[in-house]
Amino acid sequence: MNFNNLLIKKIDRIRELTKEFDDIFKKVITLPNDQISEENINNIYMLTKNYIFIRSEHGSVLLMGDKLKSDIDISSSELDDQIINKLYDLSYFSSIISNVNDLVNNIDFQYKKIALKYPKFITKNPIKILLFVDSIDESNSHIKLINSVKDKCPNNIYKIIKCENSNSKIKCDDIIGIKTTLKIKKLPSLFIVNGSNVIDIPLDIIDNPEKLTNLLK
Repeated sequence: MNFNNLLIKKIDRIRELTKEFDDIFKKVITLPNDQISEENINNIYMLTKNYIFIRSEHGSVLLMGDKLKSDIDISSSELDDQIINKLYDLSYFSSIISNVNDLVNNIDFQYKKIALKYPKFITKNPIKILLFVDSIDESNSHIKLINSVKDKCPNNIYKIIKCENSNSKIKCDDIIGIKTTLKIKKLPSLFIVNGSNVIDIPLDIIDNPEKLTNLLK
């Protein structure tokens, strides 16, 4: 691919990513610290992923500049067409890279504001805790346990799901956005989902909130 075309493609990608970053930033920067919904937990985590992508693309642009400089040999007093074209590319590169640097520096500033406001959320892929029960009753000891842990560890996602019967299979696409199926052998049942790992937790070993909290560390 032509150097200038590749550079334009890289810059367009950075602009696209910064637009996505700005859209999420505006949604979460004014949130009260004690009212973080599941959607916003995911949004804050997505900011980190987006920030890493922006920095990676910026790094690749800088490498393009380094490679361009290393390919230019001006030891000769005469400039041939090839050298002239490379020097043109270097001049073109230098004239626009400062604008890209300003854009990335602004994203740095915004990201630091989010990191200071939500230190528990910013780099953490939230763990999903799923409790399947036969009825939603706030007096249920297992539901109380989940709510207690949620107060202690609000940076995770907690879901209490009513299940009609045991020995059923539950598709998780709509529940946690992961294409997997959970086998519910009995009710209540507790699952911890960490990335692509799904762990069935025997509830008979979780008799207090601290034990579940320790599993989430």
